[in-house]
Amino acid sequence: MSTILSNDVIDQEAVRAEVESYAQSNRVFRQAFRPVDSTNIDSNTINVPVLDETRAAGVVDEGTAYPSAGDATKKVTVEHDKYGVEVELTYESIEDALLDVIALHTEERAEDLADALNEAAFAEISETDSNGNLVNLQGSVIGDGAGALSYPDVVDAMTALESKSYNPDLLIVSAQSKGDLMKSEAFTRASELGDDVVRDGAFGQVAGIDVIVDDSGLTGAGEAMMFASSRYGIESQRENMTSQQYENESENKIVVQVRNRLGWKAIRPEAGVKIEA
Repeated sequence: MSTILSNDVIDQEAVRAEVESYAQSNRVFRQAFRPVDSTNIDSNTINVPVLDETRAAGVVDEGTAYPSAGDATKKVTVEHDKYGVEVELTYESIEDALLDVIALHTEERAEDLADALNEAAFAEISETDSNGNLVNLQGSVIGDGAGALSYPDVVDAMTALESKSYNPDLLIVSAQSKGDLMKSEAFTRASELGDDVVRDGAFGQVAGIDVIVDDSGLTGAGEAMMFASSRYGIESQRENMTSQQYENESENKIVVQVRNRLGWKAIRPEAGVKIEA
């Protein structure tokens, strides 16, 4: 029986790149976290030094020591999980393909991986204690529970962050809340902003804050979350997106396995707030 040589029909790095590109372009809740490169650390667990919010700088009197925040440093532990997906290509699909085989067969699997990463970041954001209280967002939820997101809700969330000296730059809204905003005269559409919209997936701004939509169903009608993304938390990458390839001759398939290792940690929960309009 003749065998299709995998290196003759498909480039596993092209598959990996396709999956990685899709995962990065659909990283809604991951955008609340600041990326950190941990690929050179030989441990699944890393400790990140974090300064508290106590100000140390001030007037230095002659002959006295400089104020220091060294004693205010704490270490936050971040653990990593392995995430992956396999893309299966049958011999027939490769031999008979008239379309881009890589794009055709990787799109759904790439979407699976993107969803898994997005859900992991959301799980960190939405963590609650035994009493159901938010742990990784401000304790007070914005909104009156009316079911429709409004401009005043967004302003109240912005005020809640700025009152604690955070600079909000990201608003994540549900699909229903996006509809509420786009009916508001206070909302500026992305098409009117041109090159001013630089955040991935942003469809506009409200109160000067980039707005992106969560269409995964993780948030519902009237729900949204606002962040100061440079301060809120970190996304630690322990392993870059990697691929390997093997043949499943019994099923006449070539399989490309794609994986990475990531971890998320909310460093300053006060830099995020939930809206339940």
